[in-house]
Amino acid sequence: MSGKENGQALARTALDWEARYASRERLWSGAVTPLLPEIAGGAKPGRALDIGCGEGADLLWLAERGWEVVGVDVSATAIERYLEGARLIGAQDRASGIVGSAQSFTAPGAFDLISFFYLHPGEETPGGLAALITAQARRLRPGGRILVAAHAVIPPGRPGPARTYRLDGLLSALDGEVAQWRVELAEERWKDLPATGELPAARSADAVLVLRAP
Repeated sequence: MSGKENGQALARTALDWEARYASRERLWSGAVTPLLPEIAGGAKPGRALDIGCGEGADLLWLAERGWEVVGVDVSATAIERYLEGARLIGAQDRASGIVGSAQSFTAPGAFDLISFFYLHPGEETPGGLAALITAQARRLRPGGRILVAAHAVIPPGRPGPARTYRLDGLLSALDGEVAQWRVELAEERWKDLPATGELPAARSADAVLVLRAP
């Protein structure tokens, strides 16, 4: 895919996501991603960046605990909802949002935590999720963490992204300095999916990964 085609694909993705958010009052549940309190629940508040933040549930969870938070999403509607959520909890002075793609955005300063939660770039992103992680690792402060949660296995017929990420493949695709960072957690976490009227019971898996900068 050429650079022009990449740009066109990214633009289409942004339009698609904006249409999804604008079509309903709330797209996601508002529940925090379980990996976040597991890793950051006892951490000293710092500065966090969530790439593909959606309506900001994870950032708001951090903001309530004293963190300064920055969210990036391609949807302006999603960012508006996140910032309104920050206002409602009295954290508007510690929350900022950026409308932009995960592949090209500007966020000044360094971070103690960078999260990639269920961000599934397609073919418009050479190298996929691992390439995004590698590129954004430069924003991390010494001793900071990168948190990743991604769909790894989705049974046939169940909704999910077109591209999934198995843990081994994700780890082996990391490049540069981040490939040498300490792996604090690396698991594929399985869960049972109940039968529906059309589909039998099945199992799905998420890949979770925590990397610690030196």
